[in-house]
Amino acid sequence: MSSRIHSCGTGGLLLDVSDGPFSLPTQKRLWSFTGEAGRLRQLEGVGSAVLGVNNVLVSFDPLQVRPEALAAEVQQAWEASQPCEESGRLLEVPVAYDMSRGSELEGVARHAGLGVEEVIRLHASAEYHVACIGSVPGFAYLVGLPPGLAMPRHTTPRPRIPKGTVAIGGSQTGVIPMDMPSGWHALGMTELHMFDPSRAEPCLLSPGDRIRFTARGAKP
Repeated sequence: MSSRIHSCGTGGLLLDVSDGPFSLPTQKRLWSFTGEAGRLRQLEGVGSAVLGVNNVLVSFDPLQVRPEALAAEVQQAWEASQPCEESGRLLEVPVAYDMSRGSELEGVARHAGLGVEEVIRLHASAEYHVACIGSVPGFAYLVGLPPGLAMPRHTTPRPRIPKGTVAIGGSQTGVIPMDMPSGWHALGMTELHMFDPSRAEPCLLSPGDRIRFTARGAKP
């Protein structure tokens, strides 16, 4: 498996481990690598590690650490890492799918060449893995979307998508954790709170968790 390290400013290194399409085994290895007990955390000089899809951004203090030396250590640690074998939590996410005329769900169905009911069935049939948390606090990038439902994002993002929107963007799906701009296609709504700063663990989901969407009524 190939990997590359790029400089990101004066205090960052990006480890890119992508080798073609998204690979769940590779992402599991990243979960292990960046976890609290992972090899990356054991390296002296590492400030923080931001997990992405197929990559991780490592920050460091350039006044205390030589970038070349740290890059070599990160590379060696990655080569010695193993996939995470632990299974995360399984969470059920109830969704009121929007079956109203002219909904974005209808647009996804047209793009896929399917009926609305079939889109709902397919979307709710898969078990999704949380690849990483990013974009905004609490937003989980979910992998496992049935290929036939993949759809390019809107060319122009809409200025406000309400909190709780379940949506598709490209080959991924997710739940919008707060009112925010987005180019993703809305399928419906859930009442679960993906992010709550008053909780001991503000983010409901963590990398490695799994979720299933369940159809609970529909918005007429």
